[in-house]
Amino acid sequence: MMKIDPKNNFKTKIICNKLTYKIRKNVLWPHIKNNHYSLDVDNQKGTFHLGVFINEKLISIGTFVKENNNTINTKNQYRLRAMATDTSYQKKGAGRLLLLKGIEILKKKKVNLLWCSSRLHAIPFYTSLNMKSLDKIYHIEHIGPHKTMYLYLNK
Repeated sequence: MMKIDPKNNFKTKIICNKLTYKIRKNVLWPHIKNNHYSLDVDNQKGTFHLGVFINEKLISIGTFVKENNNTINTKNQYRLRAMATDTSYQKKGAGRLLLLKGIEILKKKKVNLLWCSSRLHAIPFYTSLNMKSLDKIYHIEHIGPHKTMYLYLNK
């Protein structure tokens, strides 16, 4: 078992969308067979991608998109999409570090709310970071059941 001290070894930085593809493929979307791992919003104005590295190896990714969820009545929202950590590094703090860095960036941008569609097994991760969930469970084709998670950043 690899022991990692995230304070010393993890580095979080903004990355280009193409760097997210390998982890998107391996962790999130193994069902995709046409090598199309980009999102339509990857290059949209305001979108940014974060990566967590250990040494020079990218181990965790997340895409932050300026997008409103109409079921939450708040202006100036961002959505977290395609967040994942390489399976060899899960549960070691990389995803937590990535999300906290994203929240820090969004607070500086005066964003009011961050939301995401969470797979049911990931809900405990998001709730550990004080995110709340809407009640409704919905199904995303090829992936499974999800809930909307959200966090108010600036009130």
